Amino acid sequence: MVLKYQKLFVIVLLGVVFFVPFFSAQNFSPSSDEVSHLPSGYSYWKTGQINLNPQHPPFVKLATSFPLLFMDLDFNSQDPNLAGPFRNEWSFGENFLFSNDTDRLLMWGRLSVMLFSVLLGFYIYKWASEMFGSTAGFASLFLYAFMPNIMAHSQFVTTDVALASFSFITFYYLWKFSKLKLKKYLVFSGLFLGLALSSKFSATIFLPVIVFFIFVCVWRFKNEINITIRRFVGTGLMIAIPAFLVLYLTYFMPTDSGFYIKGLQTVYADWKPGYEFYLNGAFSQNGWWYYFLEAFLIKTPIPFLMAFTASLLFYGKLNISKLDKAFIFLPMLFFALITSMKAQNVSVRYLIPSIPFMILYTGGGLSKIFQSFNFLKFENVKTSIKVVSILILVLAGWYVFSAMKIYPDYMAYFNEFVGGAKNGYKYLDDSNVEWGQDLKRMKDYQTKNPDIKVVSSWNRLKPEYYGIENVIPLNDTKWWQKPEGLYAVNTTLLIRMQRLSETRNDPTLNWLALYKPIDRMGYAFYIFKF
Repeated sequence: MVLKYQKLFVIVLLGVVFFVPFFSAQNFSPSSDEVSHLPSGYSYWKTGQINLNPQHPPFVKLATSFPLLFMDLDFNSQDPNLAGPFRNEWSFGENFLFSNDTDRLLMWGRLSVMLFSVLLGFYIYKWASEMFGSTAGFASLFLYAFMPNIMAHSQFVTTDVALASFSFITFYYLWKFSKLKLKKYLVFSGLFLGLALSSKFSATIFLPVIVFFIFVCVWRFKNEINITIRRFVGTGLMIAIPAFLVLYLTYFMPTDSGFYIKGLQTVYADWKPGYEFYLNGAFSQNGWWYYFLEAFLIKTPIPFLMAFTASLLFYGKLNISKLDKAFIFLPMLFFALITSMKAQNVSVRYLIPSIPFMILYTGGGLSKIFQSFNFLKFENVKTSIKVVSILILVLAGWYVFSAMKIYPDYMAYFNEFVGGAKNGYKYLDDSNVEWGQDLKRMKDYQTKNPDIKVVSSWNRLKPEYYGIENVIPLNDTKWWQKPEGLYAVNTTLLIRMQRLSETRNDPTLNWLALYKPIDRMGYAFYIFKF
């Protein structure tokens, strides 16, 4: 039955990949990074210069802002934050975004990221089907369609899903070349590598893995060393040249040959010295080696973790070559390892480029399990099939339910290991929980509770634009010491107030320890009554 209606199921699942984030995104005001990314991209188109936000390559910003070119927008090319000697992407973005119809700009801007996610879903299905069979393709796409971490970050103008999409497709075409030796696949791989490198600088992590696979593909010919070297160089150039051309075009054909290296050097240029990371209620400037591992384990649905673990048990039984397995595990593990070692302990979203490879393998493992119904050793094969089918349906239902029940708050998803999203603030902060994006729903909440005072640490996101009143500046009259009435305080601020209470030696700042909230608005604001 699955095979008979497979095309229909694929279309439906790709529809889920697109429409769930699409409708979810309608609930949200700008997230923190969108204030920079979308306006910066628009400025690139209008000025022909990539001056703002150099710490991220331009492609995603160009793609997401492209629909804005067909709108009549208020754009000040002489804004000193854009054209002056001291440029400020955040101030420019704030001025541009909130002087226009913000929600309309966001709706059109976010569409590109959603389409990148659909593209990734399609290639996950395609690669899994070709490597493991059609059942694996469907299983992998199903796992991808309901992955909360993907849903969360495919509805905002950010770079992580685009990087995941283009890097995954890069390796897919390199794998196709290893199978069929057709040079066109090298060109395709190079084009998507260029898009990956043009999306986020962490794409460079994949470069050593790509070089390794090129070497393996060439070495398998077992020619003389000089011939092998020529083949290696030639094969590498067939990827490198298209990749460079894409980079060169997305940077508007710069005359400076070191344009990409200079961008890499600005990655942490705006990082605040002394910033403390947060994990499990503790703060540290140095972070934790296990931060990303724990973040992934508590922000990924348990059924997926179970399916991945079960698939590992069938590692030796998968009818694919060692090279095929390397194409799955090397990019996944190398990216996760380098990210864990080098990336700031800020968000699980930094691991998103590893997730498609996990999904690809899990789909293959599940397909093998599907074909091995008799592994339970029941005397009656029909009984074995029924038991395994029920188990699969239960886990699939749990997986879908865990994703859909938290709609539209996918950013705040946490699994049952930590008691769900309501306990997420005890473990992680920042874009693992909320990113300042919930001002529209906060306005609706205030409409029903007009006397409520609103305190938000995301000071560039303009709560007054959405008609929110009674906004208390963070340091105004020490509001936290003698509160009266109703207060809505954003989650990230509440988490950080724990640390401020220690550094300022002011116990009245630690509201999470002193008071119990009476309500919450989504997972972005907690409500207190005094």
